[in-house]
Amino acid sequence: MSEENNQSASPKGLPVDAVARASRDARRDGVFAGLSSGLVSAIIGSKLFRLNRNATILCGLVTGIVSGYQFTQGFLAANLARLEQEKAKLDKMAAEQGPTSTL
Repeated sequence: MSEENNQSASPKGLPVDAVARASRDARRDGVFAGLSSGLVSAIIGSKLFRLNRNATILCGLVTGIVSGYQFTQGFLAANLARLEQEKAKLDKMAAEQGPTSTL
């Protein structure tokens, strides 16, 4: 029964477990990108713009959250596109081999 749930199709025809893995990977990469951009933003705000401590912290947090979200959306779109390409490639290979009969 659990294997049946894992192999049921998502709205794009992709396996649910593959979509979940792509989403988890995109979130992980988005968090790292958000942390990195937040840190760089705080450093630039502090050194270049000479912001006070509270403004620097706020600048780093807001930049990190917004850029992390945007990067997550981009990584998710890229991961799902890669999954769709892999599925199309597998479907094409299966169609070329033709239907196989089980004895």
